[in-house]
Amino acid sequence: MRITAIVGSLRRGNTYAMVEAGCHALKDCETELIHLKDLNIKMCDGCLTCDSTGICHIKDDMNKMLDKLKNSDGFIIGSPTRWDLLSGELKVFLDRLNPLAVPELLKGKYAILFVVGQTKGGTAISIKNAANSLANFCDSAGINVVKVVKVEDCLKPNDLISKYPKKLKECKSAAEKLYKTLNDNSL
Repeated sequence: MRITAIVGSLRRGNTYAMVEAGCHALKDCETELIHLKDLNIKMCDGCLTCDSTGICHIKDDMNKMLDKLKNSDGFIIGSPTRWDLLSGELKVFLDRLNPLAVPELLKGKYAILFVVGQTKGGTAISIKNAANSLANFCDSAGINVVKVVKVEDCLKPNDLISKYPKKLKECKSAAEKLYKTLNDNSL
């Protein structure tokens, strides 16, 4: 069973900690953590050639990512919240998945989603909106969302670890649920 974990943040902070916690819970899987900050991914230029060819003409790190994602059974996707949206890095990454869209190569796969932000209480609607945006992407791609974990009140890189250790346990629990779902559906 292959799981690809995507950290959609440039810093190694709260989003990274959530995704890493999920990965640690998946001991019986082949899991690869991808930190988008380590990749050279250019923006989609909207040529739509990939709709007919299944290949992106842009030569960067995304081409090898497409093969990894095609061959993955499931995903952990994490993003910080920015202006009620996903991070720009994650949005560029998702846009570049277009070569997998027409042949529906993500359809039937499973994912857990982690979203973290600095707002809290009544203003945490921004985190919910970012989570909904990511869930909408998954729905469009045919990816089944197993669980969404949202964390509020995290601005500094280590706020999650110091303030909300139970949320890290929730990330691990979500990963265990992903594993169980994948196992149940492979029978």
